[in-house]
Amino acid sequence: SHSQGSAMQSFVLAEYMKAHPEYLKRMIAAYVIGYSITEDYLKQNPHLKFAEGADDTGVIISYNTEGPANEGNENIVLLPGAISINPLNWKRDETYASAEENLGGYILNEKTGKMEVVPNAADAQVNLKRGVIITTTTAMEPIPAAVFGPASYHNGDYGLYYNNIKDNVAKRIAAYKSAK
Repeated sequence: SHSQGSAMQSFVLAEYMKAHPEYLKRMIAAYVIGYSITEDYLKQNPHLKFAEGADDTGVIISYNTEGPANEGNENIVLLPGAISINPLNWKRDETYASAEENLGGYILNEKTGKMEVVPNAADAQVNLKRGVIITTTTAMEPIPAAVFGPASYHNGDYGLYYNNIKDNVAKRIAAYKSAK
């Protein structure tokens, strides 16, 4: 899910999955991207857990992508206490992942009007204090908007890391199947 869809997915995870643990037991992963999952949310929902690495299952994956210039600015999808996992190295600490670790983004080519795979589209680093992913990408422009801040990559949360997410989905599925 993404953005408003992720806000709704967080509600489904909290309410529906709590009422139906048989489905939660079969959940491989919930990609709740473009909206915040917070420490408080996880405390209020002890049946849920946040991803710790690249192949754990039954977990939530979440992050919001910003440029360094968003520091200190409001972002409507960024809640206090937000936590993130790096979509390149799948770590929750501030270990930097260079663009060379990016398997390819899926980004709109403004000249052709077509979506294209862009190798090494973006770097990524978790900012633990803010709870976001920071990128210095030049593969796309940020969307400066009062509700997202001057350097938001909200529109690129998936696109900038597209092939890494695809690869990660496959790894989590394989891990789930091998645990059966």
